[in-house]
Amino acid sequence: MDHFESYICQVLLVFFVVTLFMQIILRAINMSLSWTEEIARYAFLWFILFGACYATRLSALNRVTMQFAKFPRWVKDVSLFVSDLIWLCFCFIMAWHGYRAVMDLVEFPYHTPALDWDLSKVYLVFPLSFLLMAIRIIQVNVIKYVLKKEIEDPDAEAVRESQKSLVIEEEEGGKQ
Repeated sequence: MDHFESYICQVLLVFFVVTLFMQIILRAINMSLSWTEEIARYAFLWFILFGACYATRLSALNRVTMQFAKFPRWVKDVSLFVSDLIWLCFCFIMAWHGYRAVMDLVEFPYHTPALDWDLSKVYLVFPLSFLLMAIRIIQVNVIKYVLKKEIEDPDAEAVRESQKSLVIEEEEGGKQ
């Protein structure tokens, strides 16, 4: 379950790319489909929101932390914890408003133009993704502050591999 969003994002990205590729090919032979653009747009929207959830779990969303370099570690921890609380409140507010939008669409149904889908089903991504993001914020803070585990930057491994390959290239260049 720790990579739930990753699997959803992978499926959505493949679906999105295949749909757009199909649309391009069909337009090239003058056989355009009306629904491909609409479904690709919805897949991309779902991909973005679940991708934000996954980035939250990895603690990989962009943050400016350089201002904490000269302060003690506890100042950084408290500041990031407070910002996470604000972010958590934002997620709950967005989930609530997303839920209200879905309920409005249930009460006053609207269907998508090309696919004739009930838009309330498409908009379910808003309350679901923001609730999931809130859960991931709580999870990351429990890992950091309760379990006292450091969450490594997801790009750190790629940086180490890149540094290793540079060292190997320099060593091989020096031998020649």
